[in-house]
Amino acid sequence: MAKAAVAAVPTDGGAEAPKGNKKKMIILIAVLALVLIGGGVGAFLFFSKPKDEHAAEVKKAEHVGPPVFAVLEPFVVNLAEPDGNRYLQIGITYELTDAKVAEAVKNYTPVIRSRILIVLSGKNVNDLTSIEGKQKLMDELVDLARVTITTEQKDATNGVRDVHFSSFVIQ
Repeated sequence: MAKAAVAAVPTDGGAEAPKGNKKKMIILIAVLALVLIGGGVGAFLFFSKPKDEHAAEVKKAEHVGPPVFAVLEPFVVNLAEPDGNRYLQIGITYELTDAKVAEAVKNYTPVIRSRILIVLSGKNVNDLTSIEGKQKLMDELVDLARVTITTEQKDATNGVRDVHFSSFVIQ
């Protein structure tokens, strides 16, 4: 009787073990497939979302329609020359995205003019005679206006597109 019980145990255990391994393997493969699919969907959503947000920000930054211009009164400043006999007469016009930004520029005109005078009076003839020097001055003036005014614009430009010179005389 003891021999029969011992013989019966291995045959029953051997028959159930392969069925259990197959079930475990199927469950493991199914869980692994779900994790991979979920990870793929998550990665897709994660990496596609910033591109869509960036595209939306770019569309917001692009303004359709004609630009608005804010013309400042002409500036006359002494240049930073050793002899102090050189001066610059310059007319500056800001290109803006809309009338709200033009109103903000109008409200901040005293501050903008003061800062422009400081920038211009620090220049010398060599800084302003080359095209590169004038372009650098334009970049400085655009940055100056963008930093000075506060608008409801959500982009870094604060509604200031560009700056143009209506006159530029060095004497």
